[in-house]
Amino acid sequence: MSGGRFLADDDMLLIHGAYHFWPKVVAFRNDFCLTCQAPTRSIAVRTFDVGHIFWVPILPVGLWKHWRCAKCAQEPHTSPTTRPFFKWAGLCILVLLSITFWAAPLETSDVWISWLFRLGAPAASVGLVWHLLRAPKRASLRQAMKSVGPANDAICPFCQTPLMAGARWFCPGCGVTRY
Repeated sequence: MSGGRFLADDDMLLIHGAYHFWPKVVAFRNDFCLTCQAPTRSIAVRTFDVGHIFWVPILPVGLWKHWRCAKCAQEPHTSPTTRPFFKWAGLCILVLLSITFWAAPLETSDVWISWLFRLGAPAASVGLVWHLLRAPKRASLRQAMKSVGPANDAICPFCQTPLMAGARWFCPGCGVTRY
């Protein structure tokens, strides 16, 4: 092919994700939300999920339940913060960058970049150490769930119909299950 470039030589941005079709509320439970840091109500929404590439639906994945916090609409058991392991790994990388840039001789070209990293990496390291030492301990999900009791509603919170007893309590009006 003359004058053209091969696809393998180019960097390509691949936009992908999932569509969630036909959402339906199917369950509720008492839960602990790591985003809210409080006991809350979680709601399960069943959707038909389809994977997409460049916004074109390609791969039907099937029916899935997605639990959401009733207060903040986030996944209740997914922490919104960065795990401490990654913060400590970032600190190690910043310390190595600091050592590397202070050990390397200054080049006449791009001196300002060398000085930016010589001063910026140690400053970022000090800031990250300060953050790691001062960051409050967040509640562990296992410990927090011990303080949450099971849902004991007798009336459906969505349609106000009395729940029916069975293997699981369910609403005959809207079909929601109590967990």
